[in-house]
Amino acid sequence: MTSYHGGKQKIGKQIADKIFENVIDDLPYLKGYCEPFCGMLGVYRHIPSLMSEQGLSYKAGDYNKSLIMMWQKAQKGWIPPTTCTEKKYNELKEQTRASAEKGFIGHQYSFAGQYFKGYRGIYGNKGEYTKASENVSDIAHELKDVVFTQGRYTQFSRLKNYIIYCDPPYTDNSKSYYFDEEHTRLTFDHIEFWEWCLKMAKNNIVFVSEYTCPKEFENDKRIKKVYEKNVKLSGASPVQRKRKEKLYMIVDY
Repeated sequence: MTSYHGGKQKIGKQIADKIFENVIDDLPYLKGYCEPFCGMLGVYRHIPSLMSEQGLSYKAGDYNKSLIMMWQKAQKGWIPPTTCTEKKYNELKEQTRASAEKGFIGHQYSFAGQYFKGYRGIYGNKGEYTKASENVSDIAHELKDVVFTQGRYTQFSRLKNYIIYCDPPYTDNSKSYYFDEEHTRLTFDHIEFWEWCLKMAKNNIVFVSEYTCPKEFENDKRIKKVYEKNVKLSGASPVQRKRKEKLYMIVDY
């Protein structure tokens, strides 16, 4: 299993099955599948096998350029490193240039998969992580036909007749934060994001993983909760470790 903060490695198959269950009648009319926040592909890796006979196009994006480079390079046969010292970890953390190695080390060798938020070796974990390297290589091989592109979720605004699964940064507020390669703090606006999802649902079937739908949209009849599951969060405080993961489906056509 790979590490990724907020990733769906443990329940990815369940979410993929629920997506398939809700689109099966529409599959003959759909062109492709897209994840604008692809991360470590916890859900994505289960999708092509469910829809293998549909001839769909597969797209994926993420704002983290190093992460995208990691998947692109792994698709071509690159094997991620199986060891990383704390010195190497900190060198990559301070490196502003994006690279496949940085994308892999920044997540897999960090505490709870949080991008460069603490070298996992000092938390009692070993500096060798062979399984993560194997998993990334295996997933990249399974998803060799996926086209990966770096950018905000809005890069996919022109898609039509797609299944779009979104796993944005989670928060209890309307805004949360993430960081670019130079460690600049950037704001993620959840209201703006949900408005985009509703717009995209006019020509696509949109799914969103969240803890809750923002109150501004909770009475919108186009939004339907299709799945929920209690999950434990790694790296969270004791009062935050148990949360209810929800999957929303948005259709407006």
